[in-house]
Parts: sequence; C-alpha cells; structure tokens
Amino acid sequence: MKHISLFILCWLITVNAFAQKSKSQWVYRGKDGKLIYKTTPTGDRIMDFSSAGYMGGGVVLPNVPVKRVVKPSGNDDTQIIQNAIDEVSAMPLQNGFRGAVELAQGTFTCSGSLLLSTNGVVLRGAGANGTTIKMVGEHHTAIVIGRGNTNVPLGKTERSDSTAANAAKTIITDTYVPSGSTSFTVSNASGFAIGDTIAINRQVTESWVHFMGMDNMWRDGKKETWLKAGARGITKRRIVSISGNKITVDIPLADSYDARFLNVPGTIIVKAKPVPRVTQVGVENIHIQCPPLEIDYGHAPHAGIRVGGDDCWVKEVYCEETMNTTVLAGNRITMEKVIVKHTYANLGASKPTDFSLEGGQNLIDRCEITGGNMYFVWTSSLIAGPNVLLNCTFRGTRSRVQPHQRWATGLLVDNCTVPDGGIDFMNRGIAGSGHGWTMGWAVAWNCIAKTYIIQNPPGAANWAIGCIGKREQTARLFDSAPVLPDGNFDSHGSPVEIQSLYLAQLAERVGIKGLKNIGYRANTVDMFPNKQVSTLQLKTQTDKLGFNEAIDRPVNTSDVKGSTREFGGEKAIDGNPNTYWCTNDGITKATLEVDMEGPVEINTLQINEQGQHITAYKVEAQLNSDWKLLTQGTTIGKNLVVKFSSTIAWKVRLTVLKANDYVAINNFGMYMERGRSPDNKI
Repeated sequence: MKHISLFILCWLITVNAFAQKSKSQWVYRGKDGKLIYKTTPTGDRIMDFSSAGYMGGGVVLPNVPVKRVVKPSGNDDTQIIQNAIDEVSAMPLQNGFRGAVELAQGTFTCSGSLLLSTNGVVLRGAGANGTTIKMVGEHHTAIVIGRGNTNVPLGKTERSDSTAANAAKTIITDTYVPSGSTSFTVSNASGFAIGDTIAINRQVTESWVHFMGMDNMWRDGKKETWLKAGARGITKRRIVSISGNKITVDIPLADSYDARFLNVPGTIIVKAKPVPRVTQVGVENIHIQCPPLEIDYGHAPHAGIRVGGDDCWVKEVYCEETMNTTVLAGNRITMEKVIVKHTYANLGASKPTDFSLEGGQNLIDRCEITGGNMYFVWTSSLIAGPNVLLNCTFRGTRSRVQPHQRWATGLLVDNCTVPDGGIDFMNRGIAGSGHGWTMGWAVAWNCIAKTYIIQNPPGAANWAIGCIGKREQTARLFDSAPVLPDGNFDSHGSPVEIQSLYLAQLAERVGIKGLKNIGYRANTVDMFPNKQVSTLQLKTQTDKLGFNEAIDRPVNTSDVKGSTREFGGEKAIDGNPNTYWCTNDGITKATLEVDMEGPVEINTLQINEQGQHITAYKVEAQLNSDWKLLTQGTTIGKNLVVKFSSTIAWKVRLTVLKANDYVAINNFGMYMERGRSPDNKI
C-alpha cells in the first residue's frame, strides 16, 4: 500500500471527532431508548453480541477461596505446582468450585506445562508484579486448561462428537434464514423440547464455494483449496421456545442459511449432547516471562495460555516475550486485562497471533499487545460467533487485527485502538495456502486504526461504524484485479453516539447491572481511555531515491550466518548502511524475499553488496500468484541502481544464482520514482 501521510492529521482531530458523535443507520436508539436495527434487503442484521463472555456475558468473575499455597523452590517448580493443582482437583465441589492454588510472591521456574484439567480449579498469583512464571526448556505452553492435551496445534480445536446416538434430527425448511435471526422453521420439531441444545449443521457445497468465488485460486500453477465440499460449519444454540415447527434459540445466528447453496437435504438440525470440556477454571494475577528472542514464531520455544474449556477466564495476566500467546479454543471465555509484550518484532513474512479465537461467545476485554509483524487477533476456520474484542489497545508496526482462516462469522471489534496497524475483514486469497474469504457479518465499532480494509463477501456483509482511520481498497491478496469495493462504512471519521455496541446490547438484555458485573460503570467514553493512544514513529524511509518501500518489511532468507540475528535478512532492509545480511561461508546460492504486505508500485531498485562475490543474480516481483522478472545480471557491487517499467508487487525476491563465496547484502531498497520514463540499468 502507499505510504499514509494523512493519518497524523486524522489523529490530531480524534479528540474533537469523539466529541461530535452522530447516529449509526445500522444500530441506533429509538424514542423509547431501545436499540433499533436496520436490515439488508434479505433481512440480515448486525447480530446481538452480548452473550459473549463468561457464563454468557454480564456475569461477575468468581473469587474462589485458596486451598493450597506454593512457594518458589529455587529449582524447577513445574511438578511442585502441578502436585498442588492435582491435590485441589481431587477436592469435592463446593458451590461449583474446588478451590484455588495460590502461587506466592517470587519467581517460579517451569520447564513444562501446568495443566488444569478438572472443573472448578483456579491458578492464582500474587499479581503481575508479584508472581512470575519463568519459562525454560523445550517448546511448551505455560498453562493449559483442557482434558490433558498440552500441545494442540494452533488453529486446531479440541473437538469431540457432540451428537447423541439416535438423536432427534430435522432440517430447516426456510428458503433463507437471515444472519442475526433467532428463529427458523423446521420440517418436524416434535423431537425437540425447550432447553435442548441443538447443533445446526451447515455443509460446505461446491455451489456455495463457486458463489463465493473461491474455486479459482491458483498459486505457482497449483490449485488452492479454500474449504472442501462436505466440510461442516456447526453452530450450537439452546432452544427457548417452540411454536408448531418454528424454533426460537437463545443466541442469534452468526451466519445466513441460503437453500440455493445447500445440497439436499439442506441445513440439518440435530439434538446435541454435552461436550465433556473442562468448566469453571480460571488463571489470574500472574506474570509469564520468557527471554526476548529475535526469532520467527515457528521456532519460538514458548507460548502463554491455551483455554480448551467452557465458562473459563483469564484475568490480569502479563505475558512477556511469549509467541502465539493465548488460544481460546472453548466457549463463553472471558479474557480480561491480559497484556502481551514483545521486545523484537516477529521475523519473516509468516506471522503469529497472540489472541487466537477458535471457539464462540468469547470476550477479550481491556487487553493489550505490543509487537511488530504479527496478527494481534485472528480467527480459525468455520468458527461461529459471537466473539468480541472490547476496549483493547494493540501497538506495533506491520501488525493488524485480521480474521485469518476460511470463513469465520460474527466478530465485533468494539472501541479498539490500533494506531500503528490495521483492522481488516477481507479476502486473503491464496495467502496461507488459500485462506480466501476469512470473515462475514463482522463489525468494527467506534475504533481507531491506521487503516481499514472492509469488504463484503458474496451474500454477506461486514461493517465499520463510527471508526477513525484510512479506508483502503485492494484486490484479494496477491491479485492485481479486480479491486474489491468497500463493505459497509457508516459515519466514517465520526464516532457514533452509542459508545460501545457490546455494552449497549448487554445493558438491554440484562440491565445496567450486567455492565457493572464486568467492570464498567456506564456505557460512556470515559470507560475507554485508549482513545488517547499516540502512534509509534517509523524509521525515516526517505533517501536520495525517494521513499524506500522496503524498510523493515517482513523478510525471508534461505540462509543466515551464525546462530544469532547479527547477519539476519532484516539487516538488508533496516536502512542502516553498517549492517548487512550474510550467508554462511561457502554458500554460493541464496534468496532474500521481501513481503510488501499488499500491492506496492515500484519502478526502481537499489542493491548494495558487502564485498564483491556475486557473479549471477535475478530479481523478481510476485503478482497474480506468478513471478515476473524485474532484472538480472552478473555483478551487483557497491551501488547498483536498476530502473524498469512501473510494476505492482506483493513480494520482491532477490535470487543469487552464483557467487564465488558467501553472499552479503547491506541494502535492498525499492522505490517509485515519479515523472520519469523507464530506463535501462544504470
């Protein structure tokens, strides 16, 4: 994308903008104070997100009595803590809880995961400044809530069959069920009763994949698969009323159900049995610490907390230097005041996430992340909301809130501030092996971000309402065309009068007490102090050739000298002439690939070699899933400048084909010089 110079001006008017609020056309208060929702022509509406959070939202997090206290031993404390957890886990339930294990003040050294696998157990420290878990040893997650699986891969939820044998079954008969609906008609409701949990099975069909435009993705000549026909998106809901064959459920549907794209018999409704997940487990008041590492996340040794249970919580936890820090793989989880800090940006074009949403009805509230070259929050495949990010602050360049994989639905990003990055509901195309359309029926509400990419998938909608920041348009990732139009921007640049949509919906459903239960006195702007966060300052990117688009972009290399980052690929694009990327001795073929993170127009390259070892090279740009040759030659030397016809690039790759010794590059710059005709190499 082009450099954004208007954002600073936008930021200066932020305070004034929040004082001059307008009304959203999509959700607003009527004369009686009740919320009114505008619908699309097919009846879809912004869903009620208020059931996100512990016990379905608006419920006070428990204060569980301490039953065991553990003090640091000075050695590896993993087993000592686990023994205390196991002791409390063997205690009887009292009012739904067995008790808390309290970690006293001090530093606990842990070489393995702490496992909370029994209902009603809490692990609590003496505060983020009082109790530290120091992670050491092999790759592991510090704390795991679940049934014994301490290393479930990111993006893979602990699932089990939730359909009872010979369970009641029926099908939806409506031609179209709008997103946001709470009722639908079935062929036969006689096998169901009020209070039943049902599983709504929406099958992926070839006709729907075609309708979504996801059957034409190719990468390097190979077809990419978005979602396989036959895969199922499953939404769980509880029946609250039955009238004839009309069923009403407790929580709105996060997706639409269109009979045109569903194979016979259509959307199947099945009575579900309870899933045997852990429940009523909490982690509180702990500092999780790892050493700062310049590393790509695939090789990072330590993660923070994985929640594989339902009705659980993580509160006031400070995670320092963990990668892929938290995973919410259960339902009705609250994560409150969790702070994640990274000293170094993630290395490479492949990015981690610190908050991974892999379940439904989850609330991430008043949390913070500082980290570069990452996804602050993403969603997993076929995950149905509601899921909510509320009042969060995310800092770091080359980073964003971006739903990530293959069709999640029902996400609210509410009063979040991303001053250095973006909020994207978009088509990721072939990125990540074919992520394609990542999100439908999502809302950004009264947010601040540097950029927004908001796109409407076929047959669905996404919204940005009352948000401040630059609107951007793009084709699906790695394509040049067509540029996809904006989704639904409403009152852009001027926040709307309902400060928080989540809090407004929660208050309407359970009353003002529900707000107070989760720590909000009212739904007013003073509850959202992150509106005053300023932007980080990027390095100076302008030199003699103009604006250098390569500075601090994510970079991958085929080889790096030594075992530290002294000669990492990032040193070739850091703007410092005294640092350089270098391969190991004797490596005479190598690649350096820069991810432009979007379509960037360039017509000039500058390459500076440290030494004179290269005897054959080429530079290519990636567009439309293919690589285009920009230049090639036999020598680079101290200052090679190459000019060529204007080219849109998503990635740029230097390939050293031959060298008489190690490869070393101290500058790999990219520019768009205006007002000139293309030249040959000079």
